[in-house]
Amino acid sequence: MAERLQVGVLGASGYGGAGLLERLTRHRGVSVAAVGSRQYQGEPLEACWPQFAGLFPEQRFESTEAVLERCEVVFCATPHGATAPLVKRALDAGLAVVDLSADFRLAPETYTTWYGLDHPHPELYPRASYGLVELHRQELAGARLIASPGCNATAASLALAPLAAAGLLGPSAVAGIVTGVSGAGRAPSQELHFSEMSENARPYKVAGTHRHTAEIEATVGRARAQGKQLRTHEPFHPYPVSFNPVVVPMARGILASCTTAPDGAGQLSDDALVALFDEYYADDPMIVVQGDLPQTKAVAGSDRAVLSARLDARNGTVAAFCAIDNLGKGAAGQAVQAFNVAFGFEEAEGLARGGMWP
Repeated sequence: MAERLQVGVLGASGYGGAGLLERLTRHRGVSVAAVGSRQYQGEPLEACWPQFAGLFPEQRFESTEAVLERCEVVFCATPHGATAPLVKRALDAGLAVVDLSADFRLAPETYTTWYGLDHPHPELYPRASYGLVELHRQELAGARLIASPGCNATAASLALAPLAAAGLLGPSAVAGIVTGVSGAGRAPSQELHFSEMSENARPYKVAGTHRHTAEIEATVGRARAQGKQLRTHEPFHPYPVSFNPVVVPMARGILASCTTAPDGAGQLSDDALVALFDEYYADDPMIVVQGDLPQTKAVAGSDRAVLSARLDARNGTVAAFCAIDNLGKGAAGQAVQAFNVAFGFEEAEGLARGGMWP
């Protein structure tokens, strides 16, 4: 058996970090050499994650320096702004990086507009490949810096990309997203307290204020110009999307409902739209296109996306739907999937195909 690739995880005490550990420890081509967390440094994994109790008795949370010294590839599940300097250190040390933060998803000037920060290392952006595998698979092969997409951006982009490539977009689109509370991360906050969130639904960062808007507009703009296999650094025109997310009282999951009004919508049908999506994603093992409308429960705990589409002939609009687990296909699963493509592993290695029901 070939020697396993040594990988490390920074930010392993967050939800994204836990998801990475779950997938990487069942990956047949890698060994988790080190995991990092400032908060839990020196403590065993179960001090943070009870689900790992007894499974990794020798593994403890370590410093950033220790992780970078012991691995060949590092996954960064760390906050935006703080991650770019870590990426710089890792690349300078000859490591490859899969970055789950937002630091290399957008061009530096766009990043500054949406995140309110001067980019710490804009010179590295030309080296980054956007990690939405289904749309960027060709350029991810051999990539040394992967910018893993945001969870909401993943769901909306997957829903709209087939329409974009087929020229079936109107002047703009509306992306309505329902998301679970884990998308906000693990840090406690008043609005996510049980008594605040239970039996409640709350819109947040609507009307063009959510940072994932820029990712959706960029990806759909690229799909309009480039078709299926997209390239991060080719010129494109962003496609206008009104993105309106709503957080609901479920732990995990995203359902994107995206609508647009293309010319000639009256010539379409539900079956034709599903067939269009099915053809577009025919070679993608982590995508399911179906006639039935997707549900978040069907993808909970999995790394797949489930899609469908409908025509509203009455008003000439097309609706595209995508369900993902925000911690799976929207975060850790997607990062490992992109890593697999970059390093020549089978694309679904270490990933979960089935959801949890009930």
